[in-house]
Amino acid sequence: MKLEKPPKCELNFDYLQGIWRGEFKDFIIKSDEKYYYWDDIKYKKDVPFGSQIDNWILLKTYRTSKYQEITFGTYSFRYFQSEYISKNLHDFDLKLIGGLQQNSILPSDRIEFFKNSLLEEAVASSQVEGAATTTEVARDMLKTGRIPRNESEQMIFNNLRAIEYISEFSDNNIDFKLIIDLQKIITANTDAEKYSGDFRDGEVYVTDHVDGEIAHIPPDWKEITELMGELCEFINDEKTFIHPIIKASIIHFMIGFIHPFKDGNGRTARALFYWYLLKKGYSLVRNISISRVILESRSQYDKAFLKTEYDQNDLNYFITYSIKNIRIAFEKLTQYRDKKLEERKKANLVSYELLSKGLNKRQADLVGFLYLKEKNNITLSSYAEKHEVVRQTASKDLSELIKLGLLVEDKSTKPFKYTLQSRKAISDFIK
Repeated sequence: MKLEKPPKCELNFDYLQGIWRGEFKDFIIKSDEKYYYWDDIKYKKDVPFGSQIDNWILLKTYRTSKYQEITFGTYSFRYFQSEYISKNLHDFDLKLIGGLQQNSILPSDRIEFFKNSLLEEAVASSQVEGAATTTEVARDMLKTGRIPRNESEQMIFNNLRAIEYISEFSDNNIDFKLIIDLQKIITANTDAEKYSGDFRDGEVYVTDHVDGEIAHIPPDWKEITELMGELCEFINDEKTFIHPIIKASIIHFMIGFIHPFKDGNGRTARALFYWYLLKKGYSLVRNISISRVILESRSQYDKAFLKTEYDQNDLNYFITYSIKNIRIAFEKLTQYRDKKLEERKKANLVSYELLSKGLNKRQADLVGFLYLKEKNNITLSSYAEKHEVVRQTASKDLSELIKLGLLVEDKSTKPFKYTLQSRKAISDFIK
């Protein structure tokens, strides 16, 4: 991946005074939202100056005046909480989490979505790292519990185990053992297993997934113990407040930067990102798949790492990318909730209409349930148990619905299953 490094520049005090006077407000606001890199500035037309170097100096002067600095070993990193980031964090906390809690998904839908989200994250996180299998095949493996057939399926199986593992330790402080055990789970029964059990003891090179060229040379392996120790201290530090989403993003980046293992670093980084947000009370993070969004924007993910490293370790490139991903992932959850609420309203309306057609409430509720999802089905025993009626009554209810052309009986399975004839049949019946 070709990415031009920014030119070195001296900060300009005159530009800084202009920033303080609000002379470049519109440009600054837009630059915070997009978080322009040098190659963005090079080709922009709606900029304050004719010289692109001057525009870059203006931007770097502004950012330098805002930076907070954090260090790990001999490496210094910079970030700041811009108005754009603050607004997004506020919206995330109050709307995307608070809004979902106020108008939440029903328990049955939440369980289904939670299971699907875990599977989605396990699959997508492996696909980001090159797992070559279709999402449907992987989902089938995880849902049925069959043994993985190849390396790609094993990676996905391991990721699901890792997600379950970190959920058990959401109240714990981080330490070397937890991180090493996590990576051991992630690489179990794969070619990378030989690298598990401890931090790397040699050099590694991170190559670009597109052209295979070296994209990042991590710190010397002799520095890893010190760097990971300071990262653990940073994670466990409760005295210095950093918004959890910003801090989780920094943790994600630093695992990628340090590259403490010879393999499994990306999956470990994303797992620790989840772990930290769970630790800080973001329980709904269980219901989203960050890796799915990363997979859909893989080049931007890689560039966020490179831009940070190329531009004086400015973490805002990665933080901004991370925040956008979380918003997209939670918006998918919101859309799912709204879709389920709409479907349930329609199913309730169908049940109400069926009552007016002479069906009893048990029958109307059953058709409404089956109407919700075409894959839904019921057995005689489960129907009788749900409505607390004897099998004779349950059989009579179901037989009547079959005669009316609303249900069909599948005798190829034992026990027999009852499913909806079709949504069209229901619509025609209640006209």
